Amino acid sequence: MNRGEGEQLHAQRQRRFWLTLAALAGVGGLCGFIAGFVKGFADGGNKAVEPWLLQLGAAGVVIAALLAIYFSWRFFVSVDEVEVADNLWGSLIGFYVYAILLPTWWALDRLTVAPPPDHWLIYGLSMISALAVYAYRKWRMR
Repeated sequence: MNRGEGEQLHAQRQRRFWLTLAALAGVGGLCGFIAGFVKGFADGGNKAVEPWLLQLGAAGVVIAALLAIYFSWRFFVSVDEVEVADNLWGSLIGFYVYAILLPTWWALDRLTVAPPPDHWLIYGLSMISALAVYAYRKWRMR
């Protein structure tokens, strides 16, 4: 059976969507592998990382950030409005978790009733909440 034009366009859009996600995952995985390899090599030899490797690592971080920005842009121009809305809701909730949790924890620290804020924990909770909202919206649409 021949597919209509709309179905073909949808299939092309889905293909671009998955290729973009695969590219983002590939870039992140490669950068993480290289960073872990260099750090593990230095730790295994019980020595400091060579300065040129630190500079290479810094350049890699900047390049990875630029590639993440580019592929994020490519992602958003290749998806439909429902995908964008799901991402925006997840991002909004993740931002609110961060925006509420950090100043609250900071104030409690200043009042000496809590330890200093753990920024990585707050970041992680923000990302987890954003992913949970995104997944819920995707699950609800099934």
